[in-house]
Amino acid sequence: MAIKVFQVDPSPDQEFSFETEAIARAGGELVVGSAKTEQDVLDQAGDAEILWISWLSIVPRRVLEQLPDVRLVMRWGVGYDQIPVRDCTDLGIAVANAPAYGTDDVAEQAIALLVATARQVPWYHNQMVAGGWGLRQDRPIHRMKGRTLGVVGVGRIGSAAARRGIGLGMRVIGYDKYRPADELREMGVEPVGLDEVLPEVQAPLLGVCLGMQLLLERSEEDGGVETLGLVPGEVRAIPPSPTARVPHMGWNTLEDLVEDPLLRGIAAGERAYFVHSYAAPVGPTTLASTTHGSPFSAVVRSGLRWGAQFHPERSAAVGARLLRNFVEEVDR
Repeated sequence: MAIKVFQVDPSPDQEFSFETEAIARAGGELVVGSAKTEQDVLDQAGDAEILWISWLSIVPRRVLEQLPDVRLVMRWGVGYDQIPVRDCTDLGIAVANAPAYGTDDVAEQAIALLVATARQVPWYHNQMVAGGWGLRQDRPIHRMKGRTLGVVGVGRIGSAAARRGIGLGMRVIGYDKYRPADELREMGVEPVGLDEVLPEVQAPLLGVCLGMQLLLERSEEDGGVETLGLVPGEVRAIPPSPTARVPHMGWNTLEDLVEDPLLRGIAAGERAYFVHSYAAPVGPTTLASTTHGSPFSAVVRSGLRWGAQFHPERSAAVGARLLRNFVEEVDR
């Protein structure tokens, strides 16, 4: 009897012919479900021995206890985010993941974006689409060879990106908490501390939400920690009050905007989406502020380091404009 593999939560219109054939060759049968809830899993899984999860956390212990035939829960991706590992262990169920999932794809995309930005591809593309052509005298294009690529976390993806950077003739420096320095040197990566990587950055750097907070000098989070010190200032806990719920989650108005290439085309009074419990007080590096109980920095800048406390990717037109400005307008 074939081992039944139940694909719990496929993406819409996802196609599984390759996986179906591979599982059949191994003596199994793939059944593709459409679960969105725990009850869907119970209704659809039947006598499956293997549960294959993609995205959703809908297979907790209470579901597994009602599926006695399950012997393996696997995730299609890196990590075990959607799998209750401890509960599976208690129930005698093995767990698995796909540790190489997306390694080359993510590394190639990172290098592609890096090259596109360094070579100013978006700006020249827009010029050509608009019918123009010409060189930017204010921003010379720098070749990649001889420039420094900093990699934070030289794991599978970081290593793949580092190898591609070395192939472009770049000097690659890297920080990894777990890998010995000799391993990095063998790869051609110069091992450095975390506090040494980002100060080496010679191109514009944008930190978003926690990324912005890490750029400052100190944070009150976790009892008080030193951060990267690339932007003057510190991060403080947002004090809760009857009018300021913590965590702060929602749309807030941008105020007191300072003229800056990152904010070009964004006006005071426009709104952005925030999710956080800590914030940087308004100070000399503040380009825009907002108020949740009291004012705090929404956007900061020091040299070629910018930070946005809000999430551009969730801030509709304002977020799209800020990201476009960072790629096309900020000084190189």
